[in-house]
Amino acid sequence: MAAIGLAAGLAPVASLAATGAVAPLVTPATNPVVASSTQFDITGFLQSATLDTPSDPHSGGALTVNGHSVVVPRETIVILPASALTWQELFTHAPAPYGPGQTGLALSDSPKPLTTYEVHVVGNRVIDNSGDRYIAGLVDVAQQDLNSGAGYVSFIDYDTGEMEVGGTPGVAGTGTRVRINDPAVAPSTTSGRYGRAMSPDDRFQVDQDNPTILAETGFPMCIPRSAPTTTNDDSECPQANRPVYTGTDTSGITPQPALPARGAPYTLFRMDSPADVDANTCARGTCADPRKQAPFEIGDYVTFAGNLVRDGGANGGQYVSTHTVVASLGIYTQPGIDPAYVSVDVSLIGTGGLTVFGAGEAGARTRFEGMTTDESRMIRLYGVDVNPVTGATSDREWGTIMPDPGPPGGAVRGRWRFRPPCTATVATQKACTPPPAGQFIPPTREVRAVVDGLSEFLPGTINANPASQVPGTPGAKTAANGIYYGQYHAPIGEYIFPENVPGTPIPENNFNSIPFLAYGGYSSVTGVKAGVLSPWPSSVAAPAVVCATPTINGAPYSVANGASIPLSGGVTNGASTPVTLQWTAGTTPGGTDLNRALTGATTTTPTFKATGLAAGTYNLTLTVSNTCGVASTSTMVTVQAAPPPTVGPIQNQTVTAGNLVTLTASSSSLPAPTWAWTQTAGPASPALTQSPAAATAGGTSQLKFTPTGAGTYSFTVKATNANGSSPDTTVTVTVTAAVPTNVTLTPVEYRTSKQRLVVTATSTDTTVSSMRLLPYLTEKGTMFDPATLGAANLTVSLVAPGSFTVTAVGAPPPACNLGGTYATPCAQTPLTVKSLDAAGTVIGTSPPSRLDKIRQ
Repeated sequence: MAAIGLAAGLAPVASLAATGAVAPLVTPATNPVVASSTQFDITGFLQSATLDTPSDPHSGGALTVNGHSVVVPRETIVILPASALTWQELFTHAPAPYGPGQTGLALSDSPKPLTTYEVHVVGNRVIDNSGDRYIAGLVDVAQQDLNSGAGYVSFIDYDTGEMEVGGTPGVAGTGTRVRINDPAVAPSTTSGRYGRAMSPDDRFQVDQDNPTILAETGFPMCIPRSAPTTTNDDSECPQANRPVYTGTDTSGITPQPALPARGAPYTLFRMDSPADVDANTCARGTCADPRKQAPFEIGDYVTFAGNLVRDGGANGGQYVSTHTVVASLGIYTQPGIDPAYVSVDVSLIGTGGLTVFGAGEAGARTRFEGMTTDESRMIRLYGVDVNPVTGATSDREWGTIMPDPGPPGGAVRGRWRFRPPCTATVATQKACTPPPAGQFIPPTREVRAVVDGLSEFLPGTINANPASQVPGTPGAKTAANGIYYGQYHAPIGEYIFPENVPGTPIPENNFNSIPFLAYGGYSSVTGVKAGVLSPWPSSVAAPAVVCATPTINGAPYSVANGASIPLSGGVTNGASTPVTLQWTAGTTPGGTDLNRALTGATTTTPTFKATGLAAGTYNLTLTVSNTCGVASTSTMVTVQAAPPPTVGPIQNQTVTAGNLVTLTASSSSLPAPTWAWTQTAGPASPALTQSPAAATAGGTSQLKFTPTGAGTYSFTVKATNANGSSPDTTVTVTVTAAVPTNVTLTPVEYRTSKQRLVVTATSTDTTVSSMRLLPYLTEKGTMFDPATLGAANLTVSLVAPGSFTVTAVGAPPPACNLGGTYATPCAQTPLTVKSLDAAGTVIGTSPPSRLDKIRQ
């Protein structure tokens, strides 16, 4: 049979020379063109791991997984199940006999590790001048990420701090041995966070900031450091924190679906309040203190995850050194009372924009889920930005969700599920509120869940919250042996990167738009702050970080009391997004007690309104936040004493006796003034009514009276506020004698096609020589003066002594019903006619009258 070979750049060629046959024509193969940066996501056993510079905590190296050789860049932070270390620290923290030259995690290490270890690497294949390399962006290592054990606690050995799971209750040596990987917490050398100090490999230790030894609700759990007795109880892990059912339900949970046997500890109960504990006034007699951890008990059902360790002891000479133990217990705290605890069980986030045409996953998908011990308080979600220079963190608001209240109105008490899209304005257990910025990107390394009231910033602002429970903030307090209660922060478990549509080019993982990689700043648990990955896992260089620095323009400011002044601020050009701005105003530096004086406080051009402020100097602060953290700058605004109020001019009036007169004065001065009216001339003692009352401040004031006789009335008005009094403003009312109502209008007709109004006006006074049609309200709601038609179109004809026809041609339709069909009967009475004598003096009037007839 003929041999098959490969020529460089050619397809396989059948060698037929030995037979003398002529070789067939073969088309040369076309090698594929690979993009300069394409994504990969690989999970498998860690076959080998090497380190470039053993003495450098920032050093990178290489690893092999599933046959792929992957470059681990300098500045890589490896995420472990409950910890985070640099690539170099993965070697230097390895227990004997491996460290510092080997990890003890790779199949190629010597001696060969007891078990395999799983590595998950997300990166890009980069083809550039340095070669064709797989370069990691994200690296996670675990003994096996999804491996876990479960069962009932069957035995607790207090001498060793070990419990057995899945064995015969009360009988040692029959279950899986489980120890907590819990290094000593300074200053102690024998006590860990959750029990006796022991750690065969501190790389896989418990989380020191957030409870990973916990009840399902997030309440921290523990193993007592010595055998509990009536005279010897672990003060940080007291037996009283597992109250016992005595036949009367004192669990504090209603309804209670899981009462234990008499004498057994509750599996579903509520802790007492700290105030009741301190006063020893707890309803169940003995107090369960929420400031202390709760001990595991025989019979608790637990799920655990960790590393298999060989020690030559009982049960096959191996035990599981756990970083996570979750007890199937419902331990809750008092509603609305600290401390409360929260946990995050599920975290995934999209990485954002479509970096390649045709990408199927833009990474907008985001979801966070967890539990809380206080089902009455809202949960706030934050992305944790890191300052690339200092490593300091700053929380960026992502939205809110209410926990499930539990039965009877809910299902799982304390469970919360933040599942965008979020469209609610007020969070419920099923509807979340969205991020103030409208998006979750750029993604962060960590997410933080916070019980309402305990976040780093006051909600909706970047103003510091005095009650913050975020580690590192001034007022943050711990409970439960060093746990920062009320918040839980942890690395995000899964990132959703862009995907290609089948058959289209493979996109790259968009590390360039992920700040904690592109800019650096994230730190290992030992405090080593990472810089920008090198080599960078993309063919496009990492973007430069631009920190947001605020400036205030045109400062300091000056404004009169009661007036407003526009402010102007700015932020560094090209500052890395997203950028948040917040102006505050206060009577002290950095104060916020005058924030009500600001409008547009989250823009660069807000307005400061000095309403009701005494003359003096006040503080203004502009705070900005981006991936670098929070930065502020301040200035002053001086409020000048305002001038006395001013009163606008008031129109003089002429009225007929018997008609109501209303005089209105107004002032735009602030604060609003009180008003004083005084009659200075005219007939004495008309009944005057002032509204509002003289002692009531307001922007306007009205004086009303009904004159009974002819004459000239004069009044002055004065406005007074804290800044002084206005000069007197004078207004005159001329009152003429009343005339009799002795004119009748009938018929009154309007022809729409001719725009002609015909009014027959008849007076009982036969000496009348003419009639005058007064301005009237039209069907469109406007006033019309017939005199504007001119003499040719407005005529008055004598029909009989005292009776006249008034004709207005081109007149708009008088008001009938002010809308709808224009037809009688009419509701409106818009027409009035005055009768005149030979001298043109008004000697009579009609009452307001309506149309009798409307036709084409």
